Amino acid sequence: MVNLDMIDTVGHGIHAMLLAQRRRFFPLLDYSKSQSSQVILEIYGHLIDENYTKLLLENQDLSITTVIGLDRVQKKQPITDVAAVALRRQGLIEGRKPNYYVSARVAAATKTETNHTRSQGLAKPQLKEFVLQHLREFGPTPRIKLEELLFEMLPADLTEEKKRNKVKNLLTEMRAKDKSIQSEGRGRDHKWILT
Repeated sequence: MVNLDMIDTVGHGIHAMLLAQRRRFFPLLDYSKSQSSQVILEIYGHLIDENYTKLLLENQDLSITTVIGLDRVQKKQPITDVAAVALRRQGLIEGRKPNYYVSARVAAATKTETNHTRSQGLAKPQLKEFVLQHLREFGPTPRIKLEELLFEMLPADLTEEKKRNKVKNLLTEMRAKDKSIQSEGRGRDHKWILT
């Protein structure tokens, strides 16, 4: 690593490697797999998220703190609330904790708008319209089928449990607030129908 100029022998190696990875627009050093008894260092020699690399190319004046925060976002690692506020203030990230992603402005600048839209999922009115359209065409439908319909349209980074909760909340809102659908039957026979 000394011959590759990635470390030096005076004690500045970690900082030098961090700056070298940044100059190459590669992901930063990763210590996340370290334990109390051992230090594990991962050095990436390839891109993880093209958005991140394009963002660094477009904004070479970003502070090292900002670059580290964005690096953690691209690796889907948690960031502190302070870091999230700072990145959001700069217009670099969107989303809710812990599922942050690059902002629409960044996506537009890096020509990755489709990835951005996919990571956001469809808006609630559009999801509701899909449910109504499905019920109009196919009649009474169990929730599991509605989940199957909507899961692909929800934000890509949500867990399956969070997607289930989102569908459940959407259906409850459509029943209680919108009064556009209602449920009938119990247990295995429970289905959603148009009002």
